[in-house]
Amino acid sequence: MKFNPDGQLYKLTTVTTQFIFLNLLYILSCLPIITIGVATSALFEVLLRYADNERGNLIRDYFQAIKSNWKQATAAFAVLSVPIALLIYSSSFWFGGGTILTSIIGVVSAILAAYFFVVLALSLSLIGRYKNSLKQTLKNAFLLPVADPVRSLGVLLIPVVLFCLMVLFPGFRLFLPLFGFVLICYCSAFLLLSIFKRWN
Repeated sequence: MKFNPDGQLYKLTTVTTQFIFLNLLYILSCLPIITIGVATSALFEVLLRYADNERGNLIRDYFQAIKSNWKQATAAFAVLSVPIALLIYSSSFWFGGGTILTSIIGVVSAILAAYFFVVLALSLSLIGRYKNSLKQTLKNAFLLPVADPVRSLGVLLIPVVLFCLMVLFPGFRLFLPLFGFVLICYCSAFLLLSIFKRWN
């Protein structure tokens, strides 16, 4: 059988291999915790390009994106991860109260945590996609969920659905270290591109 480097099977195998390596690189890049922001921003950058038909070498471009995004992405992650953590803690605390009032406060805290999570995802993807000041990037990230709530909600629901699948189907957890994070960002990239193109 003649090997065809332009064949669909070869392209599919190449992309699958790159996605697996990219997912592993992302996990390793996140291990110091403080680097989660820059790693996620770099992952968004290369996958936004790929989703927008801007082909390249995913692995090489990922390292280049880390180098160019680390200052703003680390700052954005530091600024936004603190209120997310506090709101999640607040939500769990108030839900433990067992009354209607505390439950309402818990729901409000959970909604705010979800909003800040979307803002964080938007911030990191904006850093990877555009060249702006950190102040302008955060301003845009806070306004976009209000301007485009439906697709912004989709950015939140994609990782939530994957988490639910892992809870309901334990065998699905094997999928996370192989493709999980890349698949989340890749699916989110199409929503993000549609948001950016609408409001650009």
